Amino acid sequence: MNTNEKEQSSQVDVRGKYETARKNLLLMLALTVINVILLVVGSSSMLLFSATVPYYAAVFSTVFVYPYSAVCIGVTAGSIILYLLCWIFSKKHYGWMITALVLFVLDTLALIGIYVIFQDFSGILDVIIHIWVLYYLIIGVKYGYQAKSMPEIQEIPQQPECEQEG
Repeated sequence: MNTNEKEQSSQVDVRGKYETARKNLLLMLALTVINVILLVVGSSSMLLFSATVPYYAAVFSTVFVYPYSAVCIGVTAGSIILYLLCWIFSKKHYGWMITALVLFVLDTLALIGIYVIFQDFSGILDVIIHIWVLYYLIIGVKYGYQAKSMPEIQEIPQQPECEQEG
């Protein structure tokens, strides 16, 4: 393998890891939306690998009266839209992955705060899964930065194989 092929292999690896982080961001977003839908239809189920703030804002919107319920619905919708924008725009600009990471760090702190306030520590699995999501977002920022500093992948012209004359 020559140096150019090694560089391209490294670029493909870095970009692949970044795309994996983006896919995890999308999965977290999808599961968050599903959780909100499950809440709206009256299910008591909740999927992990999702954001806490939009879900609990939706929960609080069912408890509070207007105008507080409207604020909670706005937080739910705004959070989901912001995560969606992070996923869409992170394809071209890794800075959006940084935004998603910051949002999810705040989300994780909110999750921990909820458990502490209500003195309910049964959600340790949820905290562990939040750490897993954070890992992928950190990887996304790391490899997004590396991909930004790499040149675009250029196709290596294929040399025709020599035919054997016999």
